[in-house]
Amino acid sequence: MRARLTIAAIAALCLFATGASAEIEVHEKHRFDARPGATVVIDVSFHSVEVTAQPGSSVDVTVDLTIKGDGTSAKNLANDLRPVFKEDGDKLIIRSVRKKGWNWKSVKAKGKIVVQMPPGMNLTIDSSSGSARINGDFADSKVVFDASSGSLTVDGAMRELHSDLSSGSVRATVSRPLEVFTSDASSGSARLTGGARVAHVESSSGSINVSGLLGEGKFSASSGSIKAQWDAIPPQTTVRAGASSGSVTLWFPQGTKISGSLDVSSGGLHSDFPALVRGKDRLELDGGPDAVNIEVDTSSGSIKLLTN
Repeated sequence: MRARLTIAAIAALCLFATGASAEIEVHEKHRFDARPGATVVIDVSFHSVEVTAQPGSSVDVTVDLTIKGDGTSAKNLANDLRPVFKEDGDKLIIRSVRKKGWNWKSVKAKGKIVVQMPPGMNLTIDSSSGSARINGDFADSKVVFDASSGSLTVDGAMRELHSDLSSGSVRATVSRPLEVFTSDASSGSARLTGGARVAHVESSSGSINVSGLLGEGKFSASSGSIKAQWDAIPPQTTVRAGASSGSVTLWFPQGTKISGSLDVSSGGLHSDFPALVRGKDRLELDGGPDAVNIEVDTSSGSIKLLTN
């Protein structure tokens, strides 16, 4: 038998002396039964989101909203944002979204969603404009963050971490290497500390800094530097890095066999690994059939291939 618990409290509408203004507070709690392998989906407009992994048999949710402004507009917005909790197949859904935009001059709103969930469940956060903080050990879980405008901060562990942002940064510190790390940002930087076996990162405007890598890496930055460091890398692994305007620096373990090329249009070239100079703007490396295969290029900036 599924256990559900919803506790809701909506503060009384506070009308000011003018009769035209209101402040509405919404506080709701909900509890889902936890299901290993299921996905917790958080679908929000502008709320900040905080998710913590902790052992247990339930997913506990708290939603807080504060809405101030024109009385009618505030009430309409509060109704739109009233949290919805539902189960749909293998998804546990938490939703608080506005049906349409509103006039920020007449209504101000802020919201926060706090979730505590056990390891072994996947997590997806879809936000129009809001940041998220994820903490704890999620075990063998996949975590996805998709935001039009917002940043992601991670301190913990999971199997996979994926982010897609139009405007915002990613800061992830993991206690053990991820199996897969992907990040795609139109405007924002990405930083990973703790490593991944596969890392694919793109940024149109922002820097990329990843460390502790253990395998394949693909990096692209239109405007910003790329820094990537490997603790270990298997033979015949593929590494690609390209920057339109920015430097590229890659660190590999000493003794790594590397084949491939480094190309610059305007900038310096340096390799700690054996390389042949092909003019002032190209280096070629031949580490043999089992070598790591790399291709690195930048239009404006230097390229450095260094040992750890």
